[in-house]
Amino acid sequence: MMPLHALSISPQIAAIRMRYIQQLADRAQAIAALWQQGSADGLSTEQIASLYAQAHTLAGSAGSFNLPKVRDIATQLEDLFAHLNVAGGQNLTPEMQELITATISQLVLVAYQVGDLPIDVEDPLPMSIPARKQDQTPVLIVEDDAVTGEHLALQLEHFGYRAIVVQQLDDLEVAVHTHHPAAIILDIVFPEGDLAGPQRIATLLNPEMQVPVLFVSQRSDFEARLWALRAGGRAYLTKPSDVDALVGVLDGLTGAFVPEPYRVLILDDSRLMSSLYATMLEEAGMLTMALNDPAEVMLALQEFQPDLLLLDMYMPICTGPEIAAIIRQQTEFVSLPIVFLSGEQDRDHQLAALDQGGDDFLTKPITAPQLVSAVTSRARRGRAMRAQLTRDGLTGLFTHASIKEQLVREIMRAQRYEQVLSVAMIDIDHFKQINDQYGHAAGDRVLKGLARLLHQRLRMSDTIGRYGGGRISAHLSPNRWANSLTCTR
Repeated sequence: MMPLHALSISPQIAAIRMRYIQQLADRAQAIAALWQQGSADGLSTEQIASLYAQAHTLAGSAGSFNLPKVRDIATQLEDLFAHLNVAGGQNLTPEMQELITATISQLVLVAYQVGDLPIDVEDPLPMSIPARKQDQTPVLIVEDDAVTGEHLALQLEHFGYRAIVVQQLDDLEVAVHTHHPAAIILDIVFPEGDLAGPQRIATLLNPEMQVPVLFVSQRSDFEARLWALRAGGRAYLTKPSDVDALVGVLDGLTGAFVPEPYRVLILDDSRLMSSLYATMLEEAGMLTMALNDPAEVMLALQEFQPDLLLLDMYMPICTGPEIAAIIRQQTEFVSLPIVFLSGEQDRDHQLAALDQGGDDFLTKPITAPQLVSAVTSRARRGRAMRAQLTRDGLTGLFTHASIKEQLVREIMRAQRYEQVLSVAMIDIDHFKQINDQYGHAAGDRVLKGLARLLHQRLRMSDTIGRYGGGRISAHLSPNRWANSLTCTR
């Protein structure tokens, strides 16, 4: 068993949160003062825009700091000011003015109440794994609220990222050239406008300076998402953002977490053609296994565990649709993507083949880019669908049942090929105390952090699973096939 004592709450994050709480009253008072002045003299377009921006920023940051009451009131104000902004203040009725005044008064009251409370009355802060000091990946956080940006930066540093906070959109271009970030985390709304973030980044990232952009915003409407997409956004998260979800997206964008290559099983009676397709896919980074005898397909499916089956239509022993039908009769392969690759041009025959269990039909001849594109898209969706059945929703590791099945399979393979197989199990000491003291949400963060750590440290050929309780179990081996690890709670 391996004790894990290094997981703890960051005092830096706690200190930043305290600073934020201490500033809440001033922020609320600033909104109240601006509203009072505008109500007396007549609200200008600039004042309405400023009120909306301040409420928007407060709603997003309060959610990030686990202050739900402040977040909800600020969100209500944001909606009210957005309604005013549409008509430039012309639709400010006495009833709406009274409602906004009451809501702002409530915000000021709650802000002062939160400031008078000790720090530990709120939900516990997330648990994090120790930061890796070497080879940290640089990312830019473009956030006009300094405290929110610093809070997010510290959390990302616990996951191996070196975060640089940029508060002004005008400083973004210089920061990109100076720090050469692997990704940019960007809000939608800035003082310059409700869509200033995507509008600015669209003009900045030319083809010579491509950096993945992840949008994180309080806005979740269609217009904001469309602007983000057109500006080249690779992902979109809403505030308050889950740090684990954010890190997961960053890992994919920056290459910090490299997924296992897609595994493609190729069945074609022609050795030349199967070798050709295997070479095309391997040059694109995939793992392949080529078969020429249909009778071997069931054993290959069990041992190779492909993400996709590439299948010829016509073979001497049987047809491709017949093989697809046999495979679909077995529940463990119901979600396996099956793609036919044949010179068959008749559309009726193609549809008949798909009706037997195929997912797509590619016609020969086919170029390498076409084959790689079609296989990648199908394999990606197939792996995502299969993950819903075999992966644990909390940690992303294999479930208890899945890891046991894989362990049995690896033992049988090791015996058949007379290879060494190693199994490891990790137990988190005193895990119940973490749940009792900090709550199950904190315990969940510990498990997520441990799962991430194992993914980073182990080989891609090692299989990791959640076994149950505070225990992690794994089977590891020098052989590329016989590797697995299990984590439990």
